[in-house]
Amino acid sequence: MVSLLIAPIKNRKSSSCYLLFVLFIYCLCSAIPATAYTEVMVNSVPTPSGMVLVIVDGLGAPYIYQEYTPHSLDGSSLKVPYFHNLSVLSESGTKVSMIRVPQTYTEAGHSVLVTGNSQALSDTVGMPMGTIYDVAHDYDCLAFGIMEKGDSSSICDEHDVIVHDTSNSMNNPGIVVESSSSVSSNNICMNIREIMQEQALQLPAQLQESKQASQERYDTYDRWALTTASQVVEYMAAEAPEQKYILTVNVGAVDAAGHYRKYDGYIGTIQGLDRDIVPLFQTCTEHNIAFVFTADHGMSFTSSDSKGGHQSDPYSGMDESQMIPFIVHAPDVPVKLLNEEYGQQDIASTLLSIMNLPNGLKKSDGIQIPLKEHTTLGVRGPSTGTIELWTEGELIQHASNDDNYIFIGLDRQKKYTVKYIPDDTKSEIFQKEIEAGSDQLVVFSMDTSASDPADYWKPRYIIGALVIILINIVGLLYIKRILKEQ
Repeated sequence: MVSLLIAPIKNRKSSSCYLLFVLFIYCLCSAIPATAYTEVMVNSVPTPSGMVLVIVDGLGAPYIYQEYTPHSLDGSSLKVPYFHNLSVLSESGTKVSMIRVPQTYTEAGHSVLVTGNSQALSDTVGMPMGTIYDVAHDYDCLAFGIMEKGDSSSICDEHDVIVHDTSNSMNNPGIVVESSSSVSSNNICMNIREIMQEQALQLPAQLQESKQASQERYDTYDRWALTTASQVVEYMAAEAPEQKYILTVNVGAVDAAGHYRKYDGYIGTIQGLDRDIVPLFQTCTEHNIAFVFTADHGMSFTSSDSKGGHQSDPYSGMDESQMIPFIVHAPDVPVKLLNEEYGQQDIASTLLSIMNLPNGLKKSDGIQIPLKEHTTLGVRGPSTGTIELWTEGELIQHASNDDNYIFIGLDRQKKYTVKYIPDDTKSEIFQKEIEAGSDQLVVFSMDTSASDPADYWKPRYIIGALVIILINIVGLLYIKRILKEQ
């Protein structure tokens, strides 16, 4: 039996007085500038409309990269077939030949992937501005998830809409569709939610067409996630082409096969993935969506007739457990092979780079993998102002009437000077020299210890103070009323 739970969006019952208060606060807050941003193209470069991140749970790079031969724990080589489609993906895109994971298990692998922190666990994911999703949300992107494994509560909370298997079982999966209460009025998110609900309802019949523990059931399980992803991409292209997003897809059958179906079952499940990954890749390519293929960790085997492992010794020390694939197809990423060694913690900032988003990750200790010839610069000021970008003594770009800017298409070989001129003539002019070797975020802020007391009489401070005071007063009155009724 397959269980399906549709997690409702909670609604609060409010009194008419409370609704009037909320309306008043909304109108008042509308006077405060929105947290949008101004995008400035320095050099014309193609940009993706979104990104699909495919995480194949338990897929070791030595099993699909032709330059490697996988070995068992006793040192004997393991035979692998030729995976045609995965090989084509590798050869026609950008491939990083060697990426090692710092921790060889699912929770850590997913946490490192999205935070860029080599020691990350699920609690790291929950930290403010700790993940690629936090940065994406900060620049008006949406986050969707389809996860058969790796669905810790903190990972789920990062997504606007997510469908995931709470039981991590293809024999009795517990499929849950969840969405954030903050997007309950967002038509795009609600329609994506409906797509995920419909796909979740179809999974039981699909699984029942094959026997438990059969290769067909493992293949069906992964195919369901990939098909659901294709439908999300198709919807976004047709109904919301201007809305950027990150869609994270975890397919879990490869890892499960390694643990329960021995080496032959593991290879057989990769063969199924090799066949079923093509439609999603083609859909992404057709709709200008960046396609990223990677894993959370690998898998090692004692012999060709044994079950696999990856977390405990001696499995965790093997290349087959530590090395993961990283293949990228994106409109502004040239085809290349990178032979330098990188860590899994380097992927998060690289994913933001693919989306042309500045690296605002607070806990990352990774570096950006240089996939592109250009970089992105984010600049934030303390208030609305004009920004200027200079190089070699020449003003090359400027923009006004915002406090949040993104410059796309910087030459990574050049040095730049950023000047920020607040509209308030009393404020200082900010300036910073930067080297555009990687994406970065520059934040200019006022030194409040030296601020003119008159600064706090600006409209933004007055409005903020009034809002806080009104919320406290009405809150106290509302609590007093409730206590009287009791």
